[in-house]
Amino acid sequence: MSKKIMLYGANGYTSRLIIKELVGQNIKPVLAGRNQEKINSLADKHGFQFCIFSLNDSDDIDKNLKEVDILINAAGPYSLTAKPLIDSCLRTKTHYIDITGEIDVFVYAQSKHEDAKDAGVVVCPGVGFDVIPTDCLSYMLKDKLSDANELNICFFSENGRPSIGTAKTSIEGLSKGGRIRKDGKIEPVSLAHAVKEIDYGQGPKMAMSIPWGDVATAFFSTGIPNIIVYIPRSLKGINKIKKQRKWLFILKLKFVQNYLKNKMQKKIINGGDSDEQRAKSKMWVWAEVKNKEGKTESGYFQVGNGYDVTGYGAMLFAKNIMENTFTGGYYTPSLLLGPSIVETLPGFSGIKFSNS
Repeated sequence: MSKKIMLYGANGYTSRLIIKELVGQNIKPVLAGRNQEKINSLADKHGFQFCIFSLNDSDDIDKNLKEVDILINAAGPYSLTAKPLIDSCLRTKTHYIDITGEIDVFVYAQSKHEDAKDAGVVVCPGVGFDVIPTDCLSYMLKDKLSDANELNICFFSENGRPSIGTAKTSIEGLSKGGRIRKDGKIEPVSLAHAVKEIDYGQGPKMAMSIPWGDVATAFFSTGIPNIIVYIPRSLKGINKIKKQRKWLFILKLKFVQNYLKNKMQKKIINGGDSDEQRAKSKMWVWAEVKNKEGKTESGYFQVGNGYDVTGYGAMLFAKNIMENTFTGGYYTPSLLLGPSIVETLPGFSGIKFSNS
Protein backbone atom coordinates (compact mmCIF):
# COMPACT_ATOMS: atom_id res chain seq x y z
CA MET A 1 0.00 0.00 0.00
CA SER A 2 1.38 3.42 -0.96
CA LYS A 3 1.85 5.92 1.83
CA LYS A 4 -0.37 8.97 2.07
CA ILE A 5 1.22 12.41 2.15
CA MET A 6 -0.69 15.51 3.24
CA LEU A 7 0.37 19.07 2.47
CA TYR A 8 -1.12 21.46 5.02
CA GLY A 9 -1.25 25.12 4.00
CA ALA A 10 -1.45 23.94 0.40
CA ASN A 11 -2.68 27.25 -1.00
CA GLY A 12 0.43 29.25 0.00
CA TYR A 13 3.12 30.57 -2.35
CA THR A 14 5.79 28.04 -1.37
CA SER A 15 3.26 25.21 -1.49
CA ARG A 16 2.86 25.78 -5.23
CA LEU A 17 6.53 24.90 -5.62
CA ILE A 18 6.26 21.90 -3.28
CA ILE A 19 3.29 20.59 -5.29
CA LYS A 20 5.26 21.00 -8.51
CA GLU A 21 8.16 18.97 -7.09
CA LEU A 22 5.86 16.25 -5.72
CA VAL A 23 4.03 15.93 -9.04
CA GLY A 24 7.41 15.58 -10.76
CA GLN A 25 7.98 12.48 -8.63
CA ASN A 26 4.48 11.11 -9.32
CA ILE A 27 3.45 11.82 -5.74
CA LYS A 28 -0.14 12.97 -5.26
CA PRO A 29 -0.55 14.65 -1.89
CA VAL A 30 -3.79 15.31 -0.08
CA LEU A 31 -4.16 19.09 -0.10
CA ALA A 32 -5.28 20.60 3.21
CA GLY A 33 -5.70 23.93 4.92
CA ARG A 34 -8.19 26.39 6.35
CA ASN A 35 -9.29 28.24 3.21
CA GLN A 36 -11.98 26.06 1.64
CA GLU A 37 -12.38 28.07 -1.56
CA LYS A 38 -8.66 28.13 -2.39
CA ILE A 39 -8.00 24.52 -1.37
CA ASN A 40 -10.97 23.24 -3.38
CA SER A 41 -9.85 25.18 -6.44
CA LEU A 42 -6.29 23.87 -6.16
CA ALA A 43 -7.44 20.28 -5.67
CA ASP A 44 -9.72 20.51 -8.72
CA LYS A 45 -6.84 21.87 -10.79
CA HIS A 46 -4.55 18.95 -9.95
CA GLY A 47 -7.14 16.22 -9.42
CA PHE A 48 -6.00 15.65 -5.83
CA GLN A 49 -7.94 14.74 -2.72
CA PHE A 50 -8.42 17.53 -0.20
CA CYS A 51 -9.66 18.24 3.29
CA ILE A 52 -10.44 21.41 5.18
CA PHE A 53 -9.72 21.83 8.89
CA SER A 54 -8.42 24.45 11.29
CA LEU A 55 -6.02 23.89 14.17
CA ASN A 56 -8.37 24.96 16.95
CA ASP A 57 -9.63 21.49 17.90
CA SER A 58 -7.12 18.72 18.63
CA ASP A 59 -9.72 16.00 18.07
CA ASP A 60 -10.50 17.43 14.63
CA ILE A 61 -6.81 17.53 13.73
CA ASP A 62 -6.38 13.90 14.85
CA LYS A 63 -9.40 12.85 12.79
CA ASN A 64 -7.89 14.36 9.65
CA LEU A 65 -4.39 12.96 10.25
CA LYS A 66 -5.22 9.44 11.42
CA GLU A 67 -4.93 7.95 7.90
CA VAL A 68 -1.97 10.16 6.87
CA ASP A 69 1.57 8.72 6.89
CA ILE A 70 3.56 11.92 6.29
CA LEU A 71 2.54 15.52 6.96
CA ILE A 72 4.26 18.45 5.25
CA ASN A 73 3.36 21.59 7.19
CA ALA A 74 3.66 24.64 4.95
CA ALA A 75 1.33 26.90 6.93
CA GLY A 76 3.05 29.75 8.70
CA PRO A 77 3.60 31.38 11.03
CA TYR A 78 4.89 28.10 12.42
CA SER A 79 4.86 29.54 15.93
CA LEU A 80 1.08 29.03 15.65
CA THR A 81 0.81 25.89 13.51
CA ALA A 82 3.74 23.63 14.41
CA LYS A 83 2.85 22.72 17.99
CA PRO A 84 -0.74 21.53 17.38
CA LEU A 85 0.33 19.60 14.28
CA ILE A 86 3.40 18.01 15.89
CA ASP A 87 1.33 16.99 18.91
CA SER A 88 -1.31 15.45 16.67
CA CYS A 89 1.32 13.63 14.59
CA LEU A 90 2.67 12.02 17.76
CA ARG A 91 -0.83 10.82 18.68
CA THR A 92 -1.69 9.58 15.16
CA LYS A 93 1.81 8.21 14.42
CA THR A 94 2.23 10.50 11.42
CA HIS A 95 5.72 11.61 10.34
CA TYR A 96 6.10 15.41 10.51
CA ILE A 97 8.20 17.76 8.38
CA ASP A 98 7.90 21.49 7.77
CA ILE A 99 9.73 24.43 6.17
CA THR A 100 10.11 26.71 9.19
CA GLY A 101 13.11 28.80 10.14
CA GLU A 102 11.75 29.76 13.57
CA ILE A 103 13.98 29.05 16.58
CA ASP A 104 11.15 28.29 18.99
CA VAL A 105 9.66 25.67 16.66
CA PHE A 106 12.96 23.79 16.48
CA VAL A 107 13.34 23.92 20.25
CA TYR A 108 9.81 22.58 20.77
CA ALA A 109 10.27 19.83 18.18
CA GLN A 110 13.52 18.69 19.80
CA SER A 111 11.81 18.62 23.20
CA LYS A 112 9.50 15.94 21.75
CA HIS A 113 12.37 13.63 20.79
CA GLU A 114 11.57 10.89 23.31
CA ASP A 115 7.84 11.04 22.51
CA ALA A 116 8.66 10.73 18.80
CA LYS A 117 10.93 7.75 19.50
CA ASP A 118 8.17 6.03 21.44
CA ALA A 119 5.66 6.72 18.65
CA GLY A 120 8.07 5.62 15.90
CA VAL A 121 7.57 8.99 14.24
CA VAL A 122 10.11 11.20 12.46
CA VAL A 123 9.88 14.87 13.46
CA CYS A 124 12.09 16.95 11.17
CA PRO A 125 11.22 20.64 10.83
CA GLY A 126 13.26 22.98 8.63
CA VAL A 127 13.50 20.96 5.40
CA GLY A 128 13.62 24.01 3.12
CA PHE A 129 16.29 26.63 2.53
CA ASP A 130 15.81 27.06 6.24
CA VAL A 131 17.83 25.09 7.24
CA ILE A 132 19.13 22.39 4.86
CA PRO A 133 22.13 24.25 3.32
CA THR A 134 23.39 25.87 6.52
CA ASP A 135 22.77 22.76 8.60
CA CYS A 136 24.70 20.52 6.20
CA LEU A 137 27.63 22.96 5.92
CA SER A 138 27.81 23.30 9.70
CA TYR A 139 27.92 19.51 10.04
CA MET A 140 30.72 19.22 7.46
CA LEU A 141 32.83 21.92 9.11
CA LYS A 142 32.47 20.33 12.54
CA ASP A 143 33.65 17.08 10.96
CA LYS A 144 36.78 18.92 9.75
CA LEU A 145 37.44 20.54 13.15
CA SER A 146 36.12 18.17 15.78
CA ASP A 147 37.01 20.39 18.76
CA ALA A 148 35.30 23.50 17.36
CA ASN A 149 33.52 25.53 20.02
CA GLU A 150 32.34 28.47 17.90
CA LEU A 151 30.20 28.54 14.75
CA ASN A 152 29.36 31.57 12.62
CA ILE A 153 26.87 31.28 9.75
CA CYS A 154 25.93 33.78 7.04
CA PHE A 155 23.54 33.64 4.09
CA PHE A 156 22.52 36.15 1.45
CA SER A 157 19.84 36.36 -1.23
CA GLU A 158 20.98 37.79 -4.55
CA ASN A 159 18.11 39.40 -6.51
CA GLY A 160 15.38 37.50 -4.67
CA ARG A 161 12.45 38.79 -2.61
CA PRO A 162 10.56 37.15 0.26
CA SER A 163 7.12 35.61 -0.19
CA ILE A 164 4.25 37.25 1.65
CA GLY A 165 4.26 34.42 4.20
CA THR A 166 7.96 34.83 4.96
CA ALA A 167 7.58 38.61 5.19
CA LYS A 168 4.75 38.28 7.72
CA THR A 169 6.70 35.79 9.82
CA SER A 170 9.74 38.11 9.78
CA ILE A 171 7.63 40.99 11.08
CA GLU A 172 6.55 38.86 14.04
CA GLY A 173 10.11 37.68 14.64
CA LEU A 174 11.52 41.22 14.80
CA SER A 175 9.40 41.93 17.86
CA LYS A 176 11.48 39.38 19.80
CA GLY A 177 14.84 41.05 19.07
CA GLY A 178 17.96 39.00 18.40
CA ARG A 179 19.10 35.61 19.71
CA ILE A 180 22.39 33.78 19.78
CA ARG A 181 23.65 30.60 21.42
CA LYS A 182 26.26 31.10 24.12
CA ASP A 183 27.81 28.29 26.15
CA GLY A 184 25.13 25.92 24.90
CA LYS A 185 22.15 28.10 25.81
CA ILE A 186 20.00 30.34 23.61
CA GLU A 187 20.20 33.91 24.85
CA PRO A 188 18.20 37.00 23.89
CA VAL A 189 20.28 39.89 22.55
CA SER A 190 19.59 43.09 20.66
CA LEU A 191 19.32 43.11 16.87
CA ALA A 192 22.75 43.56 15.27
CA HIS A 193 24.25 42.44 18.58
CA ALA A 194 27.32 41.16 16.72
CA VAL A 195 28.97 42.66 13.63
CA LYS A 196 31.48 40.77 11.51
CA GLU A 197 33.31 41.17 8.20
CA ILE A 198 32.67 38.09 6.05
CA ASP A 199 33.88 36.98 2.61
CA TYR A 200 31.35 34.54 1.20
CA GLY A 201 32.78 34.64 -2.33
CA GLN A 202 32.25 38.26 -3.32
CA GLY A 203 34.95 39.95 -1.28
CA PRO A 204 34.74 41.10 2.36
CA LYS A 205 31.35 42.50 3.38
CA MET A 206 29.97 43.70 6.68
CA ALA A 207 27.31 41.52 8.29
CA MET A 208 25.12 41.72 11.38
CA SER A 209 23.67 39.05 13.64
CA ILE A 210 20.02 37.99 13.34
CA PRO A 211 17.79 35.53 15.21
CA TRP A 212 17.65 32.49 12.91
CA GLY A 213 16.77 28.83 13.14
CA ASP A 214 20.37 27.61 13.01
CA VAL A 215 20.87 29.00 16.51
CA ALA A 216 18.82 25.96 17.50
CA THR A 217 19.44 23.38 14.79
CA ALA A 218 23.20 23.75 14.32
CA PHE A 219 23.65 23.00 18.02
CA PHE A 220 21.55 19.84 17.71
CA SER A 221 23.55 18.77 14.63
CA THR A 222 27.07 19.64 15.80
CA GLY A 223 27.05 20.18 19.57
CA ILE A 224 28.97 23.45 19.07
CA PRO A 225 27.99 25.62 22.06
CA ASN A 226 28.49 29.12 20.62
CA ILE A 227 26.53 30.00 17.48
CA ILE A 228 25.72 33.27 15.72
CA VAL A 229 23.86 33.72 12.42
CA TYR A 230 24.52 36.76 10.22
CA ILE A 231 23.21 38.49 7.11
CA PRO A 232 25.21 41.05 5.07
CA ARG A 233 24.36 44.69 5.61
CA SER A 234 26.23 47.93 5.05
CA LEU A 235 27.81 49.61 8.04
CA LYS A 236 25.41 52.51 7.48
CA GLY A 237 22.46 50.11 7.59
CA ILE A 238 23.78 48.41 10.73
CA ASN A 239 24.17 51.72 12.52
CA LYS A 240 20.63 52.69 11.49
CA ILE A 241 19.24 49.50 13.02
CA LYS A 242 21.17 50.09 16.22
CA LYS A 243 19.65 53.56 16.50
CA GLN A 244 16.14 52.13 15.96
CA ARG A 245 16.44 49.37 18.57
CA LYS A 246 14.64 51.37 21.25
CA TRP A 247 11.54 51.58 19.07
CA LEU A 248 11.29 47.87 18.21
CA PHE A 249 9.07 47.26 21.23
CA ILE A 250 6.14 48.71 19.25
CA LEU A 251 6.33 45.65 16.97
CA LYS A 252 4.91 43.64 19.86
CA LEU A 253 1.65 45.55 19.42
CA LYS A 254 -0.82 43.55 17.35
CA PHE A 255 -2.24 46.53 15.45
CA VAL A 256 1.29 47.58 14.41
CA GLN A 257 2.04 44.06 13.15
CA ASN A 258 -1.24 43.97 11.25
CA TYR A 259 -0.53 47.37 9.67
CA LEU A 260 2.91 46.26 8.48
CA LYS A 261 1.57 42.92 7.22
CA ASN A 262 -1.17 44.63 5.21
CA LYS A 263 1.37 47.04 3.76
CA MET A 264 3.61 44.12 2.80
CA GLN A 265 0.63 42.27 1.29
CA LYS A 266 0.07 45.13 -1.15
CA LYS A 267 3.75 45.38 -2.02
CA ILE A 268 4.41 41.70 -2.80
CA ILE A 269 2.47 40.87 -5.97
CA ASN A 270 1.12 37.33 -6.49
CA GLY A 271 2.50 36.23 -3.13
CA GLY A 272 6.15 36.24 -4.27
CA ASP A 273 8.52 36.22 -7.24
CA SER A 274 7.55 34.70 -10.58
CA ASP A 275 9.33 31.63 -12.01
CA GLU A 276 11.38 33.94 -14.24
CA GLN A 277 12.39 36.18 -11.33
CA ARG A 278 13.38 33.22 -9.18
CA ALA A 279 15.50 31.79 -12.00
CA LYS A 280 17.62 34.97 -11.95
CA SER A 281 18.33 34.85 -8.22
CA LYS A 282 20.54 32.66 -6.06
CA MET A 283 21.55 32.21 -2.44
CA TRP A 284 25.04 32.41 -0.97
CA VAL A 285 25.81 30.31 2.10
CA TRP A 286 28.92 30.66 4.29
CA ALA A 287 29.99 29.23 7.62
CA GLU A 288 33.08 29.10 9.79
CA VAL A 289 34.02 27.04 12.83
CA LYS A 290 36.77 27.90 15.29
CA ASN A 291 38.37 26.08 18.21
CA LYS A 292 39.84 27.48 21.45
CA GLU A 293 43.32 27.68 19.90
CA GLY A 294 42.01 29.93 17.12
CA LYS A 295 42.19 27.37 14.30
CA THR A 296 39.39 27.83 11.75
CA GLU A 297 37.68 25.88 9.00
CA SER A 298 35.29 27.68 6.66
CA GLY A 299 33.34 27.05 3.49
CA TYR A 300 30.92 28.74 1.13
CA PHE A 301 28.75 27.85 -1.86
CA GLN A 302 25.76 28.94 -3.90
CA VAL A 303 22.38 27.34 -4.42
CA GLY A 304 19.34 28.42 -6.40
CA ASN A 305 16.58 30.71 -5.21
CA GLY A 306 15.58 29.91 -1.62
CA TYR A 307 11.99 29.08 -2.54
CA ASP A 308 13.07 26.64 -5.25
CA VAL A 309 15.40 25.01 -2.71
CA THR A 310 12.50 24.81 -0.26
CA GLY A 311 10.13 23.23 -2.77
CA TYR A 312 12.73 20.64 -3.65
CA GLY A 313 13.71 20.03 -0.02
CA ALA A 314 10.17 19.35 1.14
CA MET A 315 9.71 16.86 -1.68
CA LEU A 316 13.09 15.20 -1.03
CA PHE A 317 12.43 14.59 2.66
CA ALA A 318 8.84 13.46 2.13
CA LYS A 319 9.96 11.03 -0.59
CA ASN A 320 12.78 9.61 1.52
CA ILE A 321 10.52 9.09 4.52
CA MET A 322 7.94 7.50 2.23
CA GLU A 323 10.46 5.07 0.69
CA ASN A 324 12.66 4.23 3.70
CA THR A 325 12.36 3.23 7.34
CA PHE A 326 13.76 5.57 9.98
CA THR A 327 13.97 5.26 13.74
CA GLY A 328 11.49 7.63 15.35
CA GLY A 329 12.72 10.83 16.95
CA TYR A 330 13.58 14.45 16.33
CA TYR A 331 16.05 15.11 13.52
CA THR A 332 17.75 18.02 11.82
CA PRO A 333 18.08 17.70 8.02
CA SER A 334 21.75 16.67 8.18
CA LEU A 335 21.08 14.10 10.91
CA LEU A 336 18.20 12.49 9.01
CA LEU A 337 19.56 12.25 5.46
CA GLY A 338 23.23 13.13 5.92
CA PRO A 339 25.12 16.33 5.03
CA SER A 340 25.83 15.27 1.43
CA ILE A 341 22.18 15.98 0.51
CA VAL A 342 23.26 19.61 0.08
CA GLU A 343 24.93 18.50 -3.17
CA THR A 344 21.53 17.63 -4.66
CA LEU A 345 19.97 21.06 -4.08
CA PRO A 346 18.97 23.16 -7.11
CA GLY A 347 21.82 25.37 -8.32
CA PHE A 348 24.44 23.84 -5.99
CA SER A 349 27.86 25.22 -6.98
CA GLY A 350 30.15 22.99 -4.99
CA ILE A 351 31.75 24.01 -1.69
CA LYS A 352 34.98 25.99 -1.48
CA PHE A 353 36.67 25.11 1.81
CA SER A 354 39.56 26.94 3.46
CA ASN A 355 41.32 26.93 6.83
CA SER A 356 43.68 28.99 8.91
